[in-house]
Amino acid sequence: MTAPRRYALIERQVIEFNQVALGKAEMRTEDMFNRVMSKDNISVACLLESTTTDSRLVVANAHIHWDPLYRDVKLVQVAMLIEEIEKLREQFARFPPKPPKDCGNGGGAGVGKRPFSRYQDPSHIAAIICGDFNSVPHSAVYEFLSEGTVAADHEDFMTHQYGHYTNRGLYHKMGLKSAYAHIGELPLTNYTPGFEGAIDYIWYTTSTLAVTELLGEVDKQYLSRVVGFPNAHFPSE
Repeated sequence: MTAPRRYALIERQVIEFNQVALGKAEMRTEDMFNRVMSKDNISVACLLESTTTDSRLVVANAHIHWDPLYRDVKLVQVAMLIEEIEKLREQFARFPPKPPKDCGNGGGAGVGKRPFSRYQDPSHIAAIICGDFNSVPHSAVYEFLSEGTVAADHEDFMTHQYGHYTNRGLYHKMGLKSAYAHIGELPLTNYTPGFEGAIDYIWYTTSTLAVTELLGEVDKQYLSRVVGFPNAHFPSE
């Protein structure tokens, strides 16, 4: 016997960062064309609705460009990711609620009626953003996600020009926190002969969600017996 679904999938969208960049006419700089649009990284975002309470949730899984020589691209991709998720929350807030179970069953006047939308403010829709950000905790990507802002002259832009991103800086008001920030982040989520460190994260909106439990770090004895981590037995995202 299968367990009942807790959330129903309302909509799924693929966010292609090079296509998002292409649509930003005010930011079509040479660096945007040569450095960002040439990368094929994506994110998948799902709009979910609780089957019991009708509460809504946006869950996104992202894979950000890997190369440390392109930390400006990582930052631009994450900035676009947050903008797209904020747009999705605004759209989702306007979606009408699903029809009540008794709709059309001959109920009396007013039975089962709901307002057009219970979400007058998109920020009330919870969000989880997870994935491989290929960025360590002292990076601009981490700073932007956790603090909500990055200065226009941040060193991770590497003097490249990205329109208002590098004219005014980055800003968001999602109120995100890394799930593992409670313990100061994991020592590592990636382990290779040439690198070990934390680059994978689970971010959540603190105004609507809370962490209740966490998995511990990767067992060091296990790491001593494998070539790298993540691997086929323990994928990253």
